[in-house]
Amino acid sequence: MTLGRAATRRRWVFLVVPLVLAALAAVAASDIHDRLSYGGFIARDAESNRAAIAVRERIGRGGADVIAIYRNPRHTVGETVFRRAVEGSLASVPKGTIVSTMSYWSRELPLLASKDRHATAVLIMLAGADDTSRTASYHRLRPALRAAGFRIQYTGPIALVDGVAERGLADVNRARLIALPLVFALLLLIFRNLLAALLPVVIGGLSISITLGVLVLLNDVVEISAITLSLVTALGLALGVDAALFVVGRFREELAGRDSVSDAVSTACATAGRTVFFSGATMSGIALGFLLFPVGILRSIGVAAAIVITVSAVLSVTALPAALALLGPRLIARRLRPPRWKRAAEGEGPWARLAGAVMARPGHYTIGVLLTLLVLTAPFAHITLGFPDQRTLPADAPARLASEALQRDFALGGLDAVQVVVTVPHRLDTRTGQRTLTAWGNELIHLPGAGAGLIAATSQHSAVIYLTHDGSAEDPATRTLVQRIRALHPPDGGQVLVGGLSAMAQDTLQMLGRRLPWVLLSIAAFTYVLLLTTLRSVVLPAKALLVNALSIGASFGALVWIFQDGHLTWLVGAGRTGYIDVTQPVTMLILLIGLSTDYELLLLSRIREQYDATGDNAVAVSTGLQRSAPMITASAAVVLVVSAIFTTNGVILVKELSMGVFIAVALDASLVRALLVPAIMRMLGRANWWLPGTRKPRSQASGTSGGLVS
Repeated sequence: MTLGRAATRRRWVFLVVPLVLAALAAVAASDIHDRLSYGGFIARDAESNRAAIAVRERIGRGGADVIAIYRNPRHTVGETVFRRAVEGSLASVPKGTIVSTMSYWSRELPLLASKDRHATAVLIMLAGADDTSRTASYHRLRPALRAAGFRIQYTGPIALVDGVAERGLADVNRARLIALPLVFALLLLIFRNLLAALLPVVIGGLSISITLGVLVLLNDVVEISAITLSLVTALGLALGVDAALFVVGRFREELAGRDSVSDAVSTACATAGRTVFFSGATMSGIALGFLLFPVGILRSIGVAAAIVITVSAVLSVTALPAALALLGPRLIARRLRPPRWKRAAEGEGPWARLAGAVMARPGHYTIGVLLTLLVLTAPFAHITLGFPDQRTLPADAPARLASEALQRDFALGGLDAVQVVVTVPHRLDTRTGQRTLTAWGNELIHLPGAGAGLIAATSQHSAVIYLTHDGSAEDPATRTLVQRIRALHPPDGGQVLVGGLSAMAQDTLQMLGRRLPWVLLSIAAFTYVLLLTTLRSVVLPAKALLVNALSIGASFGALVWIFQDGHLTWLVGAGRTGYIDVTQPVTMLILLIGLSTDYELLLLSRIREQYDATGDNAVAVSTGLQRSAPMITASAAVVLVVSAIFTTNGVILVKELSMGVFIAVALDASLVRALLVPAIMRMLGRANWWLPGTRKPRSQASGTSGGLVS
């Protein structure tokens, strides 16, 4: 209550400070798009990453940051006019933009000419120390490449990442413009009061603004990926509004039963505010689990999520109580229509009746919900994980169209060719070195599943070879081919590094396999301790972790069924991908653990409050559900609206994550919180509240807690 009283006494300080911070943050973040990272998709020490570095540092050419496809319907690559146009175009690029190029005419490489010979692919290595600086070089390259009568398309790693960032940021801005008024309209239906509906939206907007400013300050310390802006905006809207919604709802509930605004603010802070703060601390701690992975984009997501969650929680217990104290009765007066609720006593109200029905047959409901969740989880058993490629982009994206043209029209195949960097002990400009490379290359192309091989470039002791294959990068046969290459004995005294999309996926999977158990163990321990502290029970935190695992598993299965298997893709505006991004399960797992824990904590804190007042487990569950379910349902509705809007994002990575959150929250707020939790708590009885060294609470009437919030 101390914080609530302080916010009431110094309301203008508590309001002005965050507003000034948000304004300063908005100015600082005005050029944030120019400071974002375009890399961080692979661990630095992964073999596939070391292969890419070896091409750049040992050989200096033969890599492809960007592939430019020149196409002319009237001329063929064998004509002089075609060659002059392409080479003249490349020569016009500003100095310091390109490190090296490789074209059909460099060494008369037939694989770089299209099958109809009316197009050629030019492999371009861009200048820059990292993907972000190479993306800047790409931005200088594109307007400089011009050839009269030619159509030029761009693909390759940098072109694809730039396309993902460009489309993602554009869709985020569009989603924000749509989400804010829709969330406000939803809150207006819930609260039936303009000011009460507006406050959570303002808190969400302030959370986003301040978070972006903090990210700008941290940009020199932590790599902030362009992808994270979607996450910051979605979480800021969903969780910022969420946290504020609970505090505003509890304040209105308390103010309806007393005359003192100050007391209502203090009680709201001590109850809903305390829960929101602990929930924010729990979710932030869970999000920081991303830092245990040596992948830049995962760490970026963890930092951004932790900051926006923390900012939302802090604003909800500082600036929001000050606004509540300032507005007071105006938050429950002047309703759009008269309220239709009354304060619910124990056992009254629709949610209490539902809890009573569930607790009358807890075994039936437990089995029914568990079977439903297991059926939804089943598709997860055949999940295929892959590294993001052109299918991450919408079907009409220029970089995706260029990638598909490369795969369709060229014998070289698409971007999923296996990259092999081989180093031999003898110089490759000697007969011994040539014989060693030729002999080893013959072994390579005769491996089962291998197709044509292209020696793209050589240096004194190293060569980069691109190996085609049937199928896509995520196919089991391609992964087996990568494993066979890595198992192939290198030339005596030499070294072999394998890269490419399939190798990147395998390296990431291996890294996740090593780190994920420890990350989950640390998250489980952290969550358990915080829930133990908040709920004062040994049993409830363990139950919460188990229930969370069930709902998260069901959302994973549904995600595989939709995106990988191709069911209902028309509903989410996507095509069948055939795989799930290799980092997506980890990202979803950690974020959904946080969201599920949030709802569990909000529900169980209210049930705990009722149990302390009555000492009756059944009454505590029914009354706690009755008094928390309206706000949990409203909170879930906000998250569902925001998630649904962000599902329209053209980038599959964002679309998958948004859809996963939508499914998980829908299941969590319906089957899990309304049915499974009351059923399990009924079966456990007083064991729910067991904590060594504590006494059983005295049974007493509960006449001070409020009822429904309209």
